[in-house]
Amino acid sequence: MNVSFKNTEVIVFDLDGTIVNLTADWMSLRDILVEMYREQYKEDCNFERVSTCLNEIVQKEDEETLQDFISVIREYELENIKDTQLIEETIYFISNKELFGVNSEVKFAILSLNTRSTIIRALELANIYDKIDLIVGREDVRRWKPAPDGLLKIQEYFKMKKEEMIYFGDLEKDVLTGKNAGIEAYLIDELIELVKKKHTY
Repeated sequence: MNVSFKNTEVIVFDLDGTIVNLTADWMSLRDILVEMYREQYKEDCNFERVSTCLNEIVQKEDEETLQDFISVIREYELENIKDTQLIEETIYFISNKELFGVNSEVKFAILSLNTRSTIIRALELANIYDKIDLIVGREDVRRWKPAPDGLLKIQEYFKMKKEEMIYFGDLEKDVLTGKNAGIEAYLIDELIELVKKKHTY
């Protein structure tokens, strides 16, 4: 892996597909939100991703409806979290960062499109909630990945330079999020390979 943690002060992780694999049927959730949107605005929202629909609501400056949608998303995620699968390599890295040349003072953060409640529950299931210093979830920004807002929010919180941060996710969208924020970003597969090569867990 080409990443170096030498000057890193904050490592940010996505959640689903990066630390855990959630079992929710995201297409079913999308269908629920499509119908809600149609009922609320008497018009169709033809979108491929949940964020696209929420972006439309943000554009309408309808915060009340946005909160309703986020509540539905939160409830749906929590109902489907019980069969969550852990991604052991990422969890091992977070729990044993010093073994990988990561300074003990380095902070960990989560940037995810999942809601905060889901993130917290998943981190508890992975037994690493106490190792995470900041969570930025679905409800904490109004422009979602690949927009840079979440990463920039984390940067501002820790008062770090962009070159002192790294972001790991499972999708090219996550890498693009990093690019849009001016922050190094990598696919989690690279970190998983690093863990597999260096250690048994």
